[in-house]
Amino acid sequence: MHPRFLLLALFISLPVFAAPAHVHGEAKLEIVVDGNTLAIHLDSPLANLLGFEHAPRTPAEQQAVKAMAATLRQAGRLFVLDAAAGCAAADVQLASPVLDGKATADGHLDLEADFRWQCRHLPALRGIETRLFAAFPHLKRIGVDFAGPAGQQAGRLTPEVTRFAW
Repeated sequence: MHPRFLLLALFISLPVFAAPAHVHGEAKLEIVVDGNTLAIHLDSPLANLLGFEHAPRTPAEQQAVKAMAATLRQAGRLFVLDAAAGCAAADVQLASPVLDGKATADGHLDLEADFRWQCRHLPALRGIETRLFAAFPHLKRIGVDFAGPAGQQAGRLTPEVTRFAW
């Protein structure tokens, strides 16, 4: 197994990083720094991102789903990285029942997003600032779990505290 994926597997398997409960207003970020790669995983109830969490019923709700996906695909606008690290967004993957047409009429639905950057000088990256709160006003708190070469830590972001440093 590649060391990068070993670190990610370890990160995911730790009890402290257990899947978050579905709580409206709250989301979870898991940040992994390994080698030249920065990976961020976002797990959020759709209510935080859309204001609803069911299959889109109206043209306005269908447009809201498209707008949410377009916003999330702009990783460079949602996460501000230290310029000295020389990071370039490499990949964004989104997964949610509203994106693949499997959403039900009601219930509690989530979205998972995976963002990845390749960095020329990753040791210069000492934190990230998120603009998720500005993009998604229903989002009120984000729990953060971090794993990197120097260890692990956790924190919380709010609309007032948008930078997580390590």
